[in-house]
Amino acid sequence: MTNIALSSIRYTLCFIIRDEMILMLHRLNPPNQGLWNGVGGRLEPGESPRQSVIREAFEETGFQIEQVAFRGILSWDGFETPAGGLYIFTATVPHGEPLACSEGELAWKARSWVFTSPEVVSNIHIFGPLALVDGLPQQYHFEYKDGKIERYEIRPLNDFHRV
Repeated sequence: MTNIALSSIRYTLCFIIRDEMILMLHRLNPPNQGLWNGVGGRLEPGESPRQSVIREAFEETGFQIEQVAFRGILSWDGFETPAGGLYIFTATVPHGEPLACSEGELAWKARSWVFTSPEVVSNIHIFGPLALVDGLPQQYHFEYKDGKIERYEIRPLNDFHRV
């Protein structure tokens, strides 16, 4: 696996955590329509990944998050969208409930459910248990065929990819 070009990383993804629960979004639209995922979206011109994930988290949940932790980069080939990547973040909120979201239903889900349920985006079962802990950020690369993960690779990020 080669390092992904920063120009192909067009999205952010955030897992908002409270205790052993993770706020998940049941997506109404592609990609991953009908599955549970974290919140996030497209980087806007001139926006840093941190700025993007904080903005997206607020727009989709109403949570005003000030601290996010960079957890890695996820990249893909052969998925339902063109090859690319996203920056993975986590954030912790102590209390409160999310607002209604036009992107889908938001719900707090147990960490164990998120990492095993067939209703969750399948690559989360692989990178989630690693990315949602206090470890060094890694690169997670997935190759898909016919909508399923054909193979994946996990490796440390070099300093060039630090956010």
